[in-house]
Amino acid sequence: MIFRSKNCLNIKKPYPKECRECIQSCPHEAISENKNIIQEKCTECGVCMSVCPSDGFADKDMDNLREYLFDSEQVILNCPLAEAQGYEISCLGMLDKDAWTVLMILAINKEVKVLTGDCGACADREACAVSVGFFKEIHEAWLEHPRVEIKVVPNKDDGQLVNKTVNNQRSITKKRINLKEQGKKKVKDLFPNIMAEEAYTIPKTREWITEALKSFQELKIPYKTVKVDENNCTGCGVCSKICPQNALQQIEKDNKILLIFEPIKCVQCGRCVNICGPEAMKITYAALSSRYINGKILLCETKARYCDKCGKQIFHKLEPALCMACAAKDPGLKGILY
Repeated sequence: MIFRSKNCLNIKKPYPKECRECIQSCPHEAISENKNIIQEKCTECGVCMSVCPSDGFADKDMDNLREYLFDSEQVILNCPLAEAQGYEISCLGMLDKDAWTVLMILAINKEVKVLTGDCGACADREACAVSVGFFKEIHEAWLEHPRVEIKVVPNKDDGQLVNKTVNNQRSITKKRINLKEQGKKKVKDLFPNIMAEEAYTIPKTREWITEALKSFQELKIPYKTVKVDENNCTGCGVCSKICPQNALQQIEKDNKILLIFEPIKCVQCGRCVNICGPEAMKITYAALSSRYINGKILLCETKARYCDKCGKQIFHKLEPALCMACAAKDPGLKGILY
């Protein structure tokens, strides 16, 4: 596991309530307050990765996993406690909502299986439960999704595999790679800090959704998106300023304030919802095709308002239309408007 500090939302844009999902979710208390991985405690269960909205934590083997998922005729993922039949992942705990969605999309054209051992006897059962919760959430939002088989197939040597090591060997036979690529891989393996310095806006499993949908342009999948109540939105723009992913942009045109949303960039951190004073925003599932996921959506169109006395722009829908300074001059209005 690698901590990509530049991907962490707390680094991208400061916020009063710091995100601590990785620390709070780790069942082994293997992550320090400053996001360092305590190696002697870490089992690579991957739950820090699956709960992180922006790939702050990531498995350094993710590119190889992507290659396997998209290039193999069938997809079989197995945890270290399960019979080795396909590609070994560190634990089901590493699969987030987007990863499960990708598996469901791939299942349209190929067999997809996820094999587990006896999770009840595994030290990472809490991490596995988090991932299973993500699967259930997607399943409930997409009841008619293609079948992904989840099967318990314990390895004969279960007892020897409960205490997983950091150097788990992958089950897949890697394809030959040219010398240049091989050299890059060796450098990254020798110097993981180099990989930790890499930064990107779109999480890996989110990119996989886009790739998986290339063959199904009209397919609509459940996708968490931001929705706005135009009756409550005042066009203040705080949501766009606080968004660490720049998934929200606000522009003013022809005396109207337009709030634009880019779903592919949104990591559903909820900061926009929490910061919204009028409580005009919420995050909910919507059925979106590839066109909308990768496009721009007009969320809200609000008429720009200005103070009746001084002409300063205001962000409330109350009457009279006065700014704070002008309202303060009238004691009878100050308590009503502000």
